[in-house]
Order: sequence, then structure tokens, then C-alpha cells
Amino acid sequence: MSTTGEPVSRFERARIALERFAPLAWLKCSSETDNAGRVQMPLLGWRFSEPHPELQGMFSSVVQDAPRRVTWTFKEGRNALIAPSRLALREQSGEDHLGVAIDITSSDQQLCIAASEDIERIIQAIAAQPALPIATRLYVQQLAKCSVGELVCVVKNFTGEARAGMVFRPVGAADVELRLTSIRWYPPRPETMSRSPLAKVTLVGHGAERVGLKELLVSVPDQ
Repeated sequence: MSTTGEPVSRFERARIALERFAPLAWLKCSSETDNAGRVQMPLLGWRFSEPHPELQGMFSSVVQDAPRRVTWTFKEGRNALIAPSRLALREQSGEDHLGVAIDITSSDQQLCIAASEDIERIIQAIAAQPALPIATRLYVQQLAKCSVGELVCVVKNFTGEARAGMVFRPVGAADVELRLTSIRWYPPRPETMSRSPLAKVTLVGHGAERVGLKELLVSVPDQ
């Protein structure tokens, strides 16, 4: 319930749950019923203001463990999406997921009711997850040296604090892990005081040569 005593909408509950982890740039959450009063086929889509690959494992686990009635799918591209697998499979065949959701709402209310119960469990499970430590994010601004197994570059330190010994992955390249072996901070100048700190770093590891300009590197949590 809200502070005014009104029920909190599913959209608002999803927003609150997701924003525990990072600011949202976009959110799509179907309402419980349509204009005709039918229970809608639910789906939840969002995009954080910055990529957060360190959260993918958590969302995958929630989608696998929380539902009880139907099978669900989590996938992430430009946007992240949690949807019933039946809807996701039809989308893979080329159908638009919003159009598929409307079609299933019209033709299979039993499935919609079961999925509606599940999406509530999923949102509750997301809200109950412990917030992860803020990852360190490095944005590659300039390449100084790029060879097999080693990358020397100038980076912006967006969030967290970079330090030697940390391991980073480029967004979208989960098979590449690079260890930061050295870091030299550039002294701030008056005209750059309001910007993210700049540093020259050396990263080593398999796949270092695949990192290019404007790549976002995200720290891997300590094991």
C-alpha cells in the first residue's frame, strides 16, 4: 500500500525493486489487467542508465527460482527482459513481444493468470536481493598499446575506485578477463575538476587485444 492507502501498482513496485541496484533509463511493466478487465500476459523490461553485467547472474537465478506456475526467460541486449518462455519463443520466431502478449491475453486467460502470479513472485524476489557492491567502471578513452595479452590505455574512472590487482571484463565479452597491473592517475586540472578522474592503466590477460576505444570495463566481484 502507498502512504495514501492506495494499492501500489505493479509498475511502481517493479521500479522500486530495480532501482535498489541502479538508476533506470527506461522501464516497461505491463499492468495487471487491460481495459476489458482481462488479466494481461505480464512482461518486465528495463534498461539501467549504465550497463551492469555483474547483475546478470542474480536476475537469471531469480527467474529460475522464484516462479511456480510457468517457465520464464531472462535475456539482456540493449534492454533487459523478463518474460514467460512461451512469449519469448514466439518473439524469437520474429513476432513482436507486445503483439504476442496481446494475442495470448485474448486467447489464454489461464496462462495469463498463472504468469501474473509468477511475476509478482519475481518482483518480490528482486526486491529481496541484497544490493551488490558498486562495481568499478573504466571507460577506454585512448589506446597507448594493444598487443596479445596486454592493453595499455587511458581510462575514465566512472564509479568505484580502480586499484592494481582488480579484474575487469569488457561489457558484452564475458570470456575476457583482464587484471589491472598498474595505474597512474593524471592530476586534476581546473577545467576537468567536474569530470571523472583520468588514469593510464595496464591490463593483462587473455583477450586484451580485443578491447577497443569507447569500451566499458566493469570490475569482477572478488571471489
